[in-house]
Amino acid sequence: MHLLIFPAGFILWYLAYKAKPITNDEVTKLWEKDNLAKRSKLLNILKESFSTNE
Repeated sequence: MHLLIFPAGFILWYLAYKAKPITNDEVTKLWEKDNLAKRSKLLNILKESFSTNE
C-alpha cells in the first residue's frame, strides 16, 4: 500500500508546485527596489569602513 501512496503524493506535490501563481505585481517591484536601496546603503557603509582602515 505504501508503494502507491508515496508516488501519488509526489505527483500531487508536483502538480501543486506547477500551479503556483507567479507574483509579479507592483508591490513586489517596490519591495525589490526597497531591498536594493538598503543593500546599496550597506555596501557603501562597508566600502567606507574598509577605505578608512587602509
